[in-house]
Amino acid sequence: MADGDKTGMLVVTRLIDQCNEVVESINGHAGAMVAVAKHSETTVTADEVAASEILVVTHQAYVNAAIGLGKDRADKWSALIEWNYGRRKLTVIDEALANMVEEYQITSSAISQALGHIPEPVKKAFPDPILCLREADEIFQKMSESVAAKPDLPMTMTRMVWKGTMAMPSEYSMEGLRSALWNHPYDQTVLQENSLATRHRFRDKVDETLQGLEGVMANWAYYASKGDHHTLNCAKLAIPDSLPGPVVLDATATQNFLWELFSHKAQVYAVPGGARAYENVTLHVARCKGIGKTKMQELHQKRLPRLLADLEVRLGQDRRIFLCCHKKVAPYAKTFEPKFAEYSVGYWGAIDGRNDWKDCDVVVLFGLSYRDQLTWANNAFMAFQGRQEDDWIQNPVFKKYDDVRIEMQQRQIAVSVIQALNRVQCRKVIDGTGNCAPTDAFILLPKGTSGDNILASIQADMPGIRVVPWDFDLDPETAKESAVRRGSSHEAIIDLMGIKEPGEHSVGDIRQALEISYDKWRESVAPALRDPGHALTKALADINVSYLPGRGRGGSKLVKL
Repeated sequence: MADGDKTGMLVVTRLIDQCNEVVESINGHAGAMVAVAKHSETTVTADEVAASEILVVTHQAYVNAAIGLGKDRADKWSALIEWNYGRRKLTVIDEALANMVEEYQITSSAISQALGHIPEPVKKAFPDPILCLREADEIFQKMSESVAAKPDLPMTMTRMVWKGTMAMPSEYSMEGLRSALWNHPYDQTVLQENSLATRHRFRDKVDETLQGLEGVMANWAYYASKGDHHTLNCAKLAIPDSLPGPVVLDATATQNFLWELFSHKAQVYAVPGGARAYENVTLHVARCKGIGKTKMQELHQKRLPRLLADLEVRLGQDRRIFLCCHKKVAPYAKTFEPKFAEYSVGYWGAIDGRNDWKDCDVVVLFGLSYRDQLTWANNAFMAFQGRQEDDWIQNPVFKKYDDVRIEMQQRQIAVSVIQALNRVQCRKVIDGTGNCAPTDAFILLPKGTSGDNILASIQADMPGIRVVPWDFDLDPETAKESAVRRGSSHEAIIDLMGIKEPGEHSVGDIRQALEISYDKWRESVAPALRDPGHALTKALADINVSYLPGRGRGGSKLVKL
């Protein structure tokens, strides 16, 4: 084959483990080393990447390179799409369309806090970025005054602030200011204390604000207020026109409304009829109220034991269960050890595309992953359709949809549900007609039209699925306490600290969040935390968490840097 005819291919997938699996599979089928993975855990050289016919990277690496291209730093992007024989001619992206929306948001409080936390000598050394911060602060003040002048307006208000891409001068770049502040002792200058965890918490918040400010100020932006929460927002698509031959593998494309927004640039091909059949899947449906993140986090300590007790009675002990819940509920869910052959927990936002639960024969969706109704739909729509005017914000019509934002939100929930349902063994075809092994799925859906629409989307994407009612009452008026066996709390503590913000977290608060008794903590957890060689202590150290013993029941802390 002539050099000019060599294809060259870029594969983009979600996780590092998936990168490695793809490379192993490709090289195994080819019988030669034609593919290479490049991520934070590999040591491949630039020459090896340039020589490889197939390069596999993570979504995040791709997005970072695309962002750099927008900032006139094309070296990382060139390393992805160029190789020894010119441009790669094909890009395969694994279920990544939603991740390709690059969003920026800054809040009025974050801007004020950043201005207050940056020391005067640093402000004098970087006058132009500081001027940019002050201009953003003035914008918030003017918009807040405008809202206050019209008290008859609803609590939520959204409008465009500026309508074109700003010619942002290079001296407004936040890069130098961010570098100067990275090691600043915020703990000492703001709170007059000596705490590395506090220092990192303030550093990360200020740095996030400066990144968001640069993104917002370099693009169009809209203002949104909800109560006392005031934000400037913008979004854009991180798929450059220079991306070679993109093909996106999206199993939920027929239900994913983002493809309809992208129809002017993309062609969606339906899965051939008869490729999959779900007659062996039974979907048990209960209709409930309050299954979004806020209510589930508020009531999960009452609801989850009730759910697990119901499943223990309904299912046999030989079943393998995958429970999907909200992120802040997952650590508590892991404190249980119900009477099943296997019990695994995952959470929304960290399950798509993963094969961890492919051998489970039961999937339980404990709550739904609703998007931010104030900004997510606006951001996604404008990323794909371009900046809109105030009249669209007030009257979001698109094609046949009178309020496209409602349609987007419902369809995105359906996509996340379908993805979750297909994490277990029903994802695997076992015969020539597309059937899967017998699988039970349990889901809580809202009452009314919203729940009906989600269910219709599931049935459309999983043809043949059997739907039956599930007589489970999430919040009965009178309920006896459900006794479900509790397991080791170590994994739950690791998960809880993994989602905590940097800082000091009291043992009392941790025990309360996970319902760990004082006696159990004293006998099982505290000795492990005092042992540097214990698996719990090592796992916490891997996520920058250390144990700080104190006096009495409330004195000890876990400190996250």
